[in-house]
Formats: sequence, structure tokens, C-alpha cells
Amino acid sequence: MSSGKDGRPFARVMEKHEADREIHAAGGLHYDVLEAIERHLDPDARLTAETGCGRSTIFFSNLSEHHVYFCLDDRSKGAGSSVKYYEESDLFRAEKTTWVPGPTQRTLKDYQHTGQYDCVLIDGPHGYPFPDMEYYFFYPHIKPEGLLIIDDVHIASIGRMADILQEDVMWKLEEVAKTTAIFRRTDATTFWNEGDGWWQQGYNQRRAYKSKPFYVDDGMPFQSFYDRYFSHRKKTTKKRKRPFRSLRKIFRR
Repeated sequence: MSSGKDGRPFARVMEKHEADREIHAAGGLHYDVLEAIERHLDPDARLTAETGCGRSTIFFSNLSEHHVYFCLDDRSKGAGSSVKYYEESDLFRAEKTTWVPGPTQRTLKDYQHTGQYDCVLIDGPHGYPFPDMEYYFFYPHIKPEGLLIIDDVHIASIGRMADILQEDVMWKLEEVAKTTAIFRRTDATTFWNEGDGWWQQGYNQRRAYKSKPFYVDDGMPFQSFYDRYFSHRKKTTKKRKRPFRSLRKIFRR
């Protein structure tokens, strides 16, 4: 694992090095999030992958023996380009990376994975069902004890995917850093990706009728990602005062 001479996490080395750089138009993972990933990542990570690119691409090119990233070529955006952001960084280690350019909706289905991943970051197109699609193509290739990182779980559709995964036997939720969920792969059997088996999934079992043979009442409620980020607003938001009385009351006078 790369780090500063004083033993600081590499995420903090990046933060200092990039203090005067403007982030690319698509935004980048916060350094606190990168540091959280670094805490959980195997220091001897051999193979990592991500959808999307930018600050995280620089990060993984230093912490992984080899990093594969799937993203659009947006260099036509000029200064706001995510690709230019990592290409123009002194910290980027291009020799340790493979770029698969193009929309993930096309590239992932045809990509031949070369091994099991120590970590996969899903941060490509955010519209439904694209993050779910990226998960589908990656999850059979993440090794036990490997990480699955899902960014922007405060977005309702992405949060729902994370809700389902946090109740899946294949995953253990390690940490939520800002709006990024970090899951660790367990040693559970990989869910068959060419079948059905919805009744075997914890999210469905805990929400089935009690009369069903696959119903599970294990006393393990899970807080949704929506509630993590928005439930407190319901408690603090005061009811608005109506700006005027109803017409019915006015005409009764």
C-alpha cells in the first residue's frame, strides 16, 4: 500500500498533493471516503476495478497491483474532464491500469475478467437500472473478503440496491462513509446469476407473508439507506402555516 513517508494514508497524501486542483465536473470521492476504503482494503490488493473515473482512478492505481476502470472518454469537456483529471496527475500510475472506454451498458457485458477482484467500486451512470446492471456483471467476480463499494447511496434507486445487499448473505456492511457504502464479501455461496431464487434472498424473506415457507422472522431489522440520510429531516421539519384561511371559512362569515 502506498503511503507518505510519515506513514499517512495515501488518501491524505492525495489530499495534500491536490489541494490546489479543481475537481472534475462529475465530482470525485471525498478524501474521507478514500481513507475509509483504504482502511478496509487488503494492503496486498492484486486486482481492483471501478466504473467511472477521476480521483478514485489515481487512488486505486497506487493501492492495487492492477486496476481496471470502465468509463466514457470525456476529454472533449476540457478542464471538466474526469479522464484529464487523472491523466494530468503526477500521482497517477498509468502502467498499473487498464482503461475500458465507452458506456458500461455496452462494455461490461462483453468484458472478459482476468481474475477475482479485491475491490470493485460502482460509480458509473447513476440512472436506474444502470448501477444494478453494473453490480450484476461484477458480483460473481469479487473474491471472498473482497470489497464492493457503492457510491451515492443517498439517491433513492441506488439506496434501494444497497438496502437489498445489506440483507444478502453474500455481503457484510462494513461502513458508510458520507454517502458511500462499503460492503465486504462473505464466504457464502455466490448467488446464481442465470437463475431465479428470489425466495432465497434475505430482503425478500423478511418481507414475505408469515404463511410462506421461506418467511424469516429473525429479529434482524435493517435501517434503510433512505432513513440513514433523510429520516432526521422528518423530525425537524415544522408544519407550514397555511398562508390564508380556506374559502369555506371565509364565506361562512
